[in-house]
Amino acid sequence: MHIFQPIVNTSRPSISRPDLWGVCGMIALLVLVLLMGSDNVVPELPPDWRCGYLVQDLRTGRCLLSRDPDRYFRPASTVKLVTTLLAMRTLGPSWVYRTEILVDTLEESIYLVGSGAPLLSAEDVVRAAYETAAALPHRDVWKVYYDVSAFEEEPHCLGWHRADWDRTYCPPIEALCIGDNVLEIILGTRDGELKIFTYPPLPDLQLRSGLILGGSESLRVEVEGWDSGLPSITLEGGLPSDTSLILYKPFAGAPFELASWLGECLRRAGLDVSRPMSRDIEPAGTLLTTAVMYSDPMFVILTSMNKWSRNMVAEQVLRTVALEEHGEPASTGAGCDLAGAMLGRMVPGSAGLALADGSGLSRLNRLTPRHLVAVLEEGASSTEFGPEFLATLPVNGMDGTLGGRLGSLPPGSFRGKTGTLGDTSALAGLLVTESGKRLLVAIIIEIPKGMVYRARRWQDRFVENLYSSY
Repeated sequence: MHIFQPIVNTSRPSISRPDLWGVCGMIALLVLVLLMGSDNVVPELPPDWRCGYLVQDLRTGRCLLSRDPDRYFRPASTVKLVTTLLAMRTLGPSWVYRTEILVDTLEESIYLVGSGAPLLSAEDVVRAAYETAAALPHRDVWKVYYDVSAFEEEPHCLGWHRADWDRTYCPPIEALCIGDNVLEIILGTRDGELKIFTYPPLPDLQLRSGLILGGSESLRVEVEGWDSGLPSITLEGGLPSDTSLILYKPFAGAPFELASWLGECLRRAGLDVSRPMSRDIEPAGTLLTTAVMYSDPMFVILTSMNKWSRNMVAEQVLRTVALEEHGEPASTGAGCDLAGAMLGRMVPGSAGLALADGSGLSRLNRLTPRHLVAVLEEGASSTEFGPEFLATLPVNGMDGTLGGRLGSLPPGSFRGKTGTLGDTSALAGLLVTESGKRLLVAIIIEIPKGMVYRARRWQDRFVENLYSSY
């Protein structure tokens, strides 16, 4: 039987005293450089912060610096990196949504079929209505239906607090959307007159105003309709004279509102149509496609998602992946299962991994810095979609959530994803150092409430030190 054993040289060559001093000096110098380098690169951490980080050379795969890289943290919006990679792998950077208008001529029925496309605009619907009206004969009444069977009826994810539902970062997830399901409310008090405008058009919006002109600003906005499925917004308080203000609020009932807007546009185009109703397609005859609303390519959608950390877009994309892989109705849970399986293959032994959404808004998510570095490594290195993956990320000093950060570095030195919750700050991305090295960086910090901006400054100092040290 052959047993492999390392070959050990047992002889003891003599070392002259000068050589011995030289060897010892080199070892001491190396230790000193390593210790000084680590202290200089990594800023001092407050004792009540829970922090993990991993810095890895993209070319060699060598770990340069780490602290608890396999410890689980709330990753916040850095989860969007996982969603981005999953979408690039499954759908591809050039994939597009098709939101169709189908017509059953025997039943005189018009169907608006939800595809899960985020960022569908009111202008898209106007064009589609004109194309549909031009293709159809004038009848007594065309029945209008909207089909949302592509997605499960779960407008909010597990771990999303009800108190957050009226926040701009928490719009509902629907198979049919208008924009990102956020209403722009424009207020003006010029010349002693209150003016209120809203966009996009929501035909059934209930907008109540109890605003009082004059005095100091004390505006309160209440968003309702989550149970009824009809958008309702109440404005109360005071507004100063001769001022203008823009607010953004999510709204309920996007599928019905989109179908209602389609109906209004069809009427303007000369068709007599009914009030829309929800119904899955049940064709009695051959379906005629009268219009298709195409989205931007997937990498453009992911760019909008990552640059500005749009949670709703991330959830739409996650469910779309589940829809393509498993069919309808797609759910957030099915998308999370696919993302979790992908991460498990990339980082074996991920027993503590937990994903509850695709955006990072849920406080139930758990990832490690090593997961984020693995995602960045595959995304940045991919010959299939590497450039598109990196192009989706905010750029330091230039755009998105990094537009005002890392300003001391040359613009474009760092591309990455930020993540913020009330007690969490995360940063993960690709850094091109002063010497040209490409480093993958993942930092997650769980902190006492009220310290988010301090944690961001700590992360920025860390990245700035990496830039000059490597």
